[in-house]
Amino acid sequence: MNRIALYATVALAPFLVAATVTQGHFYGKYSDGIYTAPGKVFRVTSPFPDNPIVSDGREPANNNAGAVSFIDNAGRLMGVLYMDNKGGGSASDDEAKRIGDWFRDTGFPRFFQVAIPDGKVLRDEPGTIGGNPAWIAVAHLPKASPLGTIAREGDEPRRNDSWRGMAVVQNGKRYYLLQTELRVEKLAGPNWQYNEEAADWNNFVPELEALYKRIEFLK
Repeated sequence: MNRIALYATVALAPFLVAATVTQGHFYGKYSDGIYTAPGKVFRVTSPFPDNPIVSDGREPANNNAGAVSFIDNAGRLMGVLYMDNKGGGSASDDEAKRIGDWFRDTGFPRFFQVAIPDGKVLRDEPGTIGGNPAWIAVAHLPKASPLGTIAREGDEPRRNDSWRGMAVVQNGKRYYLLQTELRVEKLAGPNWQYNEEAADWNNFVPELEALYKRIEFLK
């Protein structure tokens, strides 16, 4: 019988080297439900109450990029990806548009498409998070679900596709990409579908707004 296994690496931006708490290799610090990013850039409280898997990663050569993800045993995922602003995006006075330009030109390609070339943005448009200008998007990431099925011991997990709800905001010199899994692996029915044309295509925004409010920016 197949068994469901947590595949924490996928929870991060795929280009990042991932590590889990249980492996004992961590770039930031996680204690008492609070994650502190390397260099004390920010801290964020866990969005899940019951000891989620916490994974983080970093890639200094990629505009000091980093990520942290929280995953529960049902396949719920909440994460924060971040990158220094090295002049990406347009010079538009419209802050949301500038963030959107960065997301399309730099953020999505460097966080996701570098490892998942078939990943694509299904829909995106300006919005707000915590009262701040933001860029809201949904992306389809083939075979990038946080959970995978293992048929036999030693096999690589087989992963379903992932649909990520995203919101990008800027704070100081960094862009922050908040993400959540729209298809929760253990809860999704066999006929689950995502419709980017639906009126409620962005109904995940309050969830990401709640995650944003958990972040304390330190630098």
